[in-house]
Amino acid sequence: MKNRIVLACLVLCISALAAMPAIADSGAAQVMEITEAAWVRATPPNRDITAGYLTIRNTGSETRHIVAAASPVAGRVELHTHIHDRESGMMQMREVESIELPAGETVQLAPGGLHLMIMNLKQDLQPGASVSLTLEFDDGSHLELEAEVHRQAPGGHQGHGHGHHHH
Repeated sequence: MKNRIVLACLVLCISALAAMPAIADSGAAQVMEITEAAWVRATPPNRDITAGYLTIRNTGSETRHIVAAASPVAGRVELHTHIHDRESGMMQMREVESIELPAGETVQLAPGGLHLMIMNLKQDLQPGASVSLTLEFDDGSHLELEAEVHRQAPGGHQGHGHGHHHH
């Protein structure tokens, strides 16, 4: 009987851990909440670049910044935004040093706006797969999360693709 109770508790604990969408180590990462599931755009065969998106809420009392990101499936991950180029009239992607997360506010990383540029992919990313991402904050803390791979934004929102933008 005692072993069954221990086993039941162990199963519940493991289930609870598996259901956690993000793991924070300390500091700023502990006050961040992923409010919409993170996702990564699927890649066509032999394409070594894609983008990652998420919605994050800073539940803390201080403004924080995402200063870096990483993934085991990529050689590098950069923080990017889209800007309107006045000369060409086109939207262009640009790397940014950080993404500001004001205290008590929600920031969306979405197609056509702020996003994670995932480069030098080590494998094709197909719908249904999952990608591990780590966000680093300005205090050195880290938030680990899983992002599902989709062809387009979950819920059918197409957004802007990456195939026709210039770096």
